[in-house]
Amino acid sequence: MPQWLVDWRQSLAFKLMVSYLLAWGLAAALVGVAVWVALQFQPADSSFRNAQRLTRLLGDSLVFDAQGRPQRIDGMDRLEWLTRALPDDFSYRVSDRQGRVFLSSTTAVGVQPEPPHPLEGHTLLIEHAGQTWEVHATVSQRLIDLIHLSADHHLRGVALATAGMSILLLGAVLWVVIQRLLRPLREASAQAMQINPQQLSLRLEEDDLPGELKPLVRAFNQVLDRLETGFRHQQRFLANAAHELKTPLALLRGQIELGGAHQTEQLLADVDQLARQVQQLLLLAEVSEPSNFKSETIHLMPLAHEVLGFLEPLARQRGVRLDLHFSDARTMVAGDRMALFALLRNLVENALNFAPAHSTVTLVLNAQSLEVIDQGPGIDPAHVAHVFDRFWRHPERRSHGAGLGLAICREIANAHRWQLTAHTRQPGALFRLEFG
Repeated sequence: MPQWLVDWRQSLAFKLMVSYLLAWGLAAALVGVAVWVALQFQPADSSFRNAQRLTRLLGDSLVFDAQGRPQRIDGMDRLEWLTRALPDDFSYRVSDRQGRVFLSSTTAVGVQPEPPHPLEGHTLLIEHAGQTWEVHATVSQRLIDLIHLSADHHLRGVALATAGMSILLLGAVLWVVIQRLLRPLREASAQAMQINPQQLSLRLEEDDLPGELKPLVRAFNQVLDRLETGFRHQQRFLANAAHELKTPLALLRGQIELGGAHQTEQLLADVDQLARQVQQLLLLAEVSEPSNFKSETIHLMPLAHEVLGFLEPLARQRGVRLDLHFSDARTMVAGDRMALFALLRNLVENALNFAPAHSTVTLVLNAQSLEVIDQGPGIDPAHVAHVFDRFWRHPERRSHGAGLGLAICREIANAHRWQLTAHTRQPGALFRLEFG
């Protein structure tokens, strides 16, 4: 089968056309069956009812002269051949109450012999100009059957012709309508084909789209917004990472070229610092993707003791005391345990970097939040908006980190839909993580 035919059979236009024509054909078949049943099952007294209708028709077509006497039956001249050709099957008579005949078919005058087939007759009384007139008509069952047979054939022919013409006409109209309805979708597809990494700002137009397609296009545009944001972040991240690693690598190379063999300890310290920066970059890339997390129920108290125990050597080196306060030792939270450990470790380590000697860094556990408090210089109000930015460093920071610790904390919090905020105190700073 040709590919174009396969594509056409799978298209929305083809499915709509087939569904419509099948539905129309079913409806037409039901109507046809109903008509056939109505024609096949005629009541037994149909000839009598036809005689009644014929009599009323003659009465309605009766034309009187100026003296109020019946002059003619309007349109009967076209049926005179019937009374002559089938005198035993159709006749009529118009007379007054005294029996005087004014209008009649040829066979209606005088006494006629008994016909060889059954007839049905009916008499209608008409009042005109103060006088009563009798309109009498007779019709045979075989003539009625002949008329019905002719009408049936004619009706079937008209029905078939009408069905065929309506299928063609409605199919053409439906094709035009489908093409007009799908034109905005084709235009949107053409616009989507133009979107590439160099043109991520392009969006699909929604103005001329049908209402049923607007939610789909709007959702697609929102996906493009997120993709563009992620792509810009990745570009900026790679540029910043390259910039941050370029300088220490250059310094390390210079130290080696200037006699690095006699600076083993310094070279190892620089290599450790580079390794730490690379590890933080990898961790930041990992925590930026929520699908990497595995949610579980975390008991905060043991996790907090684990973090403080991990950082106790660094605190002793800095001459800082670590303290833990809690309102409820049974506090639980849902999230990735390793990610929350990294978040707490970075917050406490950041506090140690600014805490003066002989001061205290406090970790406070509440029912729906936790806080890390130090007694350092605090956060300048001008710097609050930047503390969670990637590669940003506080001007008074004592360590030589890459400025990624708090950025990692924010990525972990955002991935878990937690709220991480920074506040300045007198003295010190406070970082609050809300789990609600």
